[in-house]
Amino acid sequence: MKKLIVLAIIMAVMVLVAALAHAQAPPNDLKPTFISPTPGLYVNGWPAFTLSYPKEWVETPVAAQISEGLMAGAVRPGSEELSPLLSIAVFVNGLPLEDWAKIHLPFFMAVSTDVKVLSDKPLQLKDGTRAREAEFEFVPKVDLSGRSVKNPAKHNVLYLATKRDLTWVTIFLVDDRGRIGEDLKEIAYSLTFQSDREKPVNVPLDVKAFLDMYCADVVGHDVKTIMAHYSDRFLQFGASKAFTERGFRNDPLYLGQAGPSLEATVTVFEPHGDKAYIDGFFLRSFKPILSLKAAMGVQQIVNEHGQWKWFGNQK
Repeated sequence: MKKLIVLAIIMAVMVLVAALAHAQAPPNDLKPTFISPTPGLYVNGWPAFTLSYPKEWVETPVAAQISEGLMAGAVRPGSEELSPLLSIAVFVNGLPLEDWAKIHLPFFMAVSTDVKVLSDKPLQLKDGTRAREAEFEFVPKVDLSGRSVKNPAKHNVLYLATKRDLTWVTIFLVDDRGRIGEDLKEIAYSLTFQSDREKPVNVPLDVKAFLDMYCADVVGHDVKTIMAHYSDRFLQFGASKAFTERGFRNDPLYLGQAGPSLEATVTVFEPHGDKAYIDGFFLRSFKPILSLKAAMGVQQIVNEHGQWKWFGNQK
């Protein structure tokens, strides 16, 4: 039940909008976690960053959402529950970083009681990147299924967020032992960006043609044409092709209405038979004055009958 409580709080916020030293491979040799998982180390494709957490923590499935991510936590002795629990998510959102607490507090209050903001402050990561830290105290009202929680315990959540253009990188750490301790904060603060892993890579000509046509069709705003670029077997964090189509019809960001042009840049490409892992960013441009990057999100493409299509991050 505690696991459901924690996941419910995290996902309610996400839908609406290293504690231990860890030996790492040289940055250029790192592969995103989705391609090559390493215990205790999360590796993101684009934006390129790493985050360390205790090696003995175990992963738990990430609920359906259009974002890259990881959930992992500590198993308590004699229990299958994970606490503390870490959640990492990378997603596109136009909200200003400074207003996170003010904008999201009402959503927290909708699924919790006794919500208190214990801290909300700007900070800089070790490399000078601007970020925002907030800590909330709350008592959850519902679990993931929407059922009322009996005798709920008080929880605390540490939220660390930063942005790269339109892309948010967010770290949640939830615990039911009181204020978030320095051991958990060190996990959040281990977030390290690695710009040398963000250089464009070459892709086969037919893959480039697929991406160019996809971008042109997104700018054209014809949802039926856009969805022809998705495999009928597409799944991204459990979200189907039909779910993605609803996003295109309901969310302006999906349709690239943030700018009149859209270009894809690939920073991760690894072929595997009729599939290939791919990551990078989409560049939305208000030429000639402004260009904004939005994460592509590491996933797979699949060659079906000679045509590349989005396949998602299913295994």
